[in-house]
Amino acid sequence: LQLGNDASVKVTDTIDEVVAKLTATDSVTEGGQITYTVTLTNKDGLPIDKHGALTFTLDDGKTVITIPANGTTGSVTVTAPDNDYVGANDPVVKSIATVTGADVGKFEQLTLDKTPVSTQVTDEPGSGTPGTGNQGNQVLVTITADQTSVAENVKPSFTVQINKALANDLVVTLSNNAQVTIKAGQTAASYEHAAQGD
Repeated sequence: LQLGNDASVKVTDTIDEVVAKLTATDSVTEGGQITYTVTLTNKDGLPIDKHGALTFTLDDGKTVITIPANGTTGSVTVTAPDNDYVGANDPVVKSIATVTGADVGKFEQLTLDKTPVSTQVTDEPGSGTPGTGNQGNQVLVTITADQTSVAENVKPSFTVQINKALANDLVVTLSNNAQVTIKAGQTAASYEHAAQGD
């Protein structure tokens, strides 16, 4: 029996890429909850379970998602924008910007998929006329007299108020067709009526 020479196999390391991908809720109503999730994947199906916590920051610089140690997903929930106006809203678009963590450098290749994800924000109008049902984003306008009585030669004054500040001026037309403007960011404006006598 004659034995041949030893055999050897050279094992060449290949770069195993792990991709971090962002997903988001497709659609919410104004003021609803948007869930952002970062998931780690690799094309070979290899386990991704030997790393410390990874912290991903989105491109708004404020939204932070953490994947726990040895985990493959992490999520965070944020509140969608809300406004008091009827009509279409701009979609909320975000993407992964950065990742930090003690074990970031241990991955052979950790790729951030920076494809933006978009969430459509649908309007929240009230139902009925006007705004009964869910009330939507109801803006309540009230008018109050600044005094209980005045002499006939004195101009009575009134305060027109709304229950929340708005981003734009609001023009209120009174029953006598006079108009009062409540400025953006304010909740009240004064109105002075003409005196009723000599």
